[in-house]
Amino acid sequence: MKKLIAIFITLLSFNDLSAQKYTDTYIKDANKIGLEWWNQVNSAQYEISYKNLSDVLKSRATLKDWINQISMLMDEFGDFKKRTVRDTYFKSELEGFEDGFYVMIEYDVEYSKTKNHTEYLLLKQNDKFEWQILDFNYTFQNLETIE
Repeated sequence: MKKLIAIFITLLSFNDLSAQKYTDTYIKDANKIGLEWWNQVNSAQYEISYKNLSDVLKSRATLKDWINQISMLMDEFGDFKKRTVRDTYFKSELEGFEDGFYVMIEYDVEYSKTKNHTEYLLLKQNDKFEWQILDFNYTFQNLETIE
């Protein structure tokens, strides 16, 4: 009986380690896509960045609308200086969304026209196992202009 319990505990531990390994891989892969996407946005490759948006976001804006809106936003932010990942986590269930694989990423960012700037990305793996941008958001303060 003790052998059976030991085997059962070993199998449970193996499953937990295996699940953690996959979670770490999902987070790593989604982080890579998220940084690539922000780099496309920051280098004015708006058409390419649009292709990496989920169908949900694409349904809200045409390519032309996207280019107009994101270019105005980047003008407001100013020149990109630096981005670091503050926090990243994985979820398989997210309130208001269908079950799936989601990774949320929070960045500390420096632009020339903002301060206390934080960006948030929500990525979802599609049915082809590709990570796409499901949502993005940001908070910041404008720099005070001294004249």
